[in-house]
Amino acid sequence: MSKLSAMLELDELRMLEPDYASLVNNGEPGVLICEAEPADKGARLLIDEDESPLLFAVKSGDEWCGTSWLFRSPTAGEFSLFEAADGDIYQEDRGNVEDACRAYYAEIIQTVIAPAGDDLTEERVGKVRGLLHEVWGPSISGTALDACAGSGIGSLLLREMGADPIAYDNDPELLALGLSSGRLAPGRTACIDARAASAYLPDAEYGVGIMFGQIYGYTKDIWRPIVEELAGITEKTLITVATQEEAFWVQEWADGVDRTLSIMENTRDPIYDRWVCFG
Repeated sequence: MSKLSAMLELDELRMLEPDYASLVNNGEPGVLICEAEPADKGARLLIDEDESPLLFAVKSGDEWCGTSWLFRSPTAGEFSLFEAADGDIYQEDRGNVEDACRAYYAEIIQTVIAPAGDDLTEERVGKVRGLLHEVWGPSISGTALDACAGSGIGSLLLREMGADPIAYDNDPELLALGLSSGRLAPGRTACIDARAASAYLPDAEYGVGIMFGQIYGYTKDIWRPIVEELAGITEKTLITVATQEEAFWVQEWADGVDRTLSIMENTRDPIYDRWVCFG
């Protein structure tokens, strides 16, 4: 039983959206759930502490099908279906529902995606730990975003320092590795496009982007919105890149969202994290 199904007191629940990225969508799952025509008129609605609707499930044949309203508005057809079914209403904290949704899709990644090979060494972990401690000290708290998280070195260290990280990346193989290794927590991991991070994630006290790049002239259009999104929704941000030129680009892009980042050279690692943008 997933945490999501347990919130609706169901043994099993199949979400119509195929992955977490699809939770921000054009409403197609709403159409699909309205076509389900529940055989026994079973329907359940999950609302948050402010009574905003978050999740809708209907009984279709022998299974319960669900669709998320976390990041989209319900359709009129969905509300009509719930009213016709005389459904039941359940309430849960929004943050807990988001965690449960992420965990649901993280389990799918772990089940169907073969993890990438692990090339993270203790030496590299130690170097990044030293960098984070130098900039922020050994202890922090609050929500932290781990952008382009890969297999989770940032999340591992942020959690170690006392923060509550949410990791995001669009590479399911690397996320599968991070989940299987324990560096990534299922309820705090999302496979999404980092260029649209603010559509899925809350504002956070801290944000890291460990080893962004390499950023070339012809990939700047990809990396710019990634930097803008991370800098725009975090109070304190740290991004590492390989070259000084890349650091200047990151600094410029952050300035475009009213964030001032300083640049320093990191002598711990001459390859991966040579230049650091922070502020």
